[in-house]
Parts: sequence; C-alpha cells; structure tokens
Amino acid sequence: MNRSKSYDQELSEKLKNPHFAQAFLLTLMEGEDGLSVEEALKHAIERMGIKEFSEASGIPSPNIVDFLKDRRRPKPETLDLYLHPFHLRIKIELEKVA
Repeated sequence: MNRSKSYDQELSEKLKNPHFAQAFLLTLMEGEDGLSVEEALKHAIERMGIKEFSEASGIPSPNIVDFLKDRRRPKPETLDLYLHPFHLRIKIELEKVA
C-alpha cells in the first residue's frame, strides 16, 4: 500500500504513544476553529498511516480507507472503535434549548 502525502514517519512513531496520540487529537479539536471529531481522526490517521492505525484499532484497512474518503460515516459505536487507540470515546448529551 502506498503512503499518502500526509504520512509523517516521525509523527507516526510518536502517535504510537497513547498519551501523545490523545493530546494530539484533542488539540486538533480545540477552540472555535477546531476540527470535528471525524476530521481530527482523519487528520491523525493519515499522519499515523492506515496500516499502523488498523493494527492499533483492529479496524480493517478497507474500512479505514472508506472513512478517509468519506464513503463511510461511522455510527457512534463505530466511532468509539476509531477513538480507542487515543483512549477516548464519544459521549452524546441532550441539552435543553430555549
């Protein structure tokens, strides 16, 4: 499998550390201009490498590629699988609207 242009070998090695990976992902989502969970995951996966992410998450590479190319939109339960290597999970909250 060819590497994407976004693949970063040095960053890929650092992202194998769950604490670094978690901080990296959370930083991508910070503030008003932060990325959505899905976009932050795509960014991190591309830098980590599909093969490496597949090994860390247990998600088959073809499913990851479909997610990266917007051919697959994961349900919250599946998103938790994508977030597992980062030691994160989705939390859905209801809130009252005025």
